[in-house]
Amino acid sequence: MSKKHTQNIIAESRHTLPITMIYGIGIWLLAGLVNNGWWMQFVCFAASVYAMIHLNNANLMIRIYSRSVSAAYILLTCAAVWLFPSIHGAVIQLGTILVLALLFSCYQNKETQGRTFYMFAIMSIISMLEPHYLLYIPIIWLLMAITMYSMCFRNFIASIIGLITPYWLYAGWQLLNNPEDPSKALDIFSRFSEMPWSTYYQAITEPQILYFVLLVVLFMIGAVHFWITSYMDKIRVRQIYTSLILLTLYTILLLALQPHMFDVLIYMMTIAISPIIAHFVSLTHTRMSNILFMVMMVVIVLLTGMNLWIS
Repeated sequence: MSKKHTQNIIAESRHTLPITMIYGIGIWLLAGLVNNGWWMQFVCFAASVYAMIHLNNANLMIRIYSRSVSAAYILLTCAAVWLFPSIHGAVIQLGTILVLALLFSCYQNKETQGRTFYMFAIMSIISMLEPHYLLYIPIIWLLMAITMYSMCFRNFIASIIGLITPYWLYAGWQLLNNPEDPSKALDIFSRFSEMPWSTYYQAITEPQILYFVLLVVLFMIGAVHFWITSYMDKIRVRQIYTSLILLTLYTILLLALQPHMFDVLIYMMTIAISPIIAHFVSLTHTRMSNILFMVMMVVIVLLTGMNLWIS
C-alpha cells in the first residue's frame, strides 16, 4: 500500500471541507463582509459551494472519498478577493456551476430537453448581466456533441428556446409597464451593440495577473496528471474532465482576445480548474506530489493574504 503523505491525509479527511468552509468565512469577514454589506454576494458564494459539493457527489469526480473538489474551489475563489464586491460576478459564479451541473447530468441522454432548456435559460439570464457570457454558447454546444453525447435536433431546439425565453419575458414585462413606449422592450438588446472588442492588456492588474498565473500552473499540473492516469477513471468521469479541460483552454483563448473581460471570464476558469487540481491532489501519493501540494497551499495562502492587504 502506498504511504499516505500530508496531501492524502488532508484530501481524504472528513474534516477538510468544514475547516475549509470556516477558512472561507474568515476570508470574507477579513475582506469586509460586514462593513461593506456584501450579504447577497456571500449568499451566492455559499450557494455556489453547495452546488459544487452536489456537482462532485452527483458525478463521483474523485474515485476515492474526498471533498477536495469543493475545498479547492473555496481556496481558489477566496484568493480572488477583489471579486467579492461584484453582485453580477456572484450571480455568474453560481449560474456557471448550475450550467455545468445540468450539462454533465445530460451525459449520453438525448431525452433531456427540459434540462437543456434550463441550462441555456440560465446562460441567457447571465448574459443579460454580462453580454460576453454568450461567447460560451458555442463551446457548450460542442461539448454536448463531442463529450456529453447529448446533442440532437430536439435538444438543440430546446437550447434555442432556453436562450430566447428570458429576453422574451423581459420584453413582455417592459411592454406591460411601458405601454406608451414600446421601444423600451428592445433596450436590453442595445447592450450587444456596445460590447467592446479590445486586446488592451494594460487593463489587467497585478493581482489579476498573479491569480491567472496560479490558475494556469495548477491547470497544467492537474491536466498532465489526468491524461497520464485517466485510464483508471470511468468513461463518464473521463468525459467530464475532458470537458473541463476544453472549457479552460477556451477561456484562456477568450482572455487572450478579451483581456478587459477578465473578471467575467475568470469565474469559469476557477470553477473548471478546481476539480482538475483536486484530482491531482487526491490521487497522487509520491513525495514530489506532496511537496507540490505544500508549495501550492503556501502560494494560495500568500496570494490571498496579499489581495486582502491590497483590498
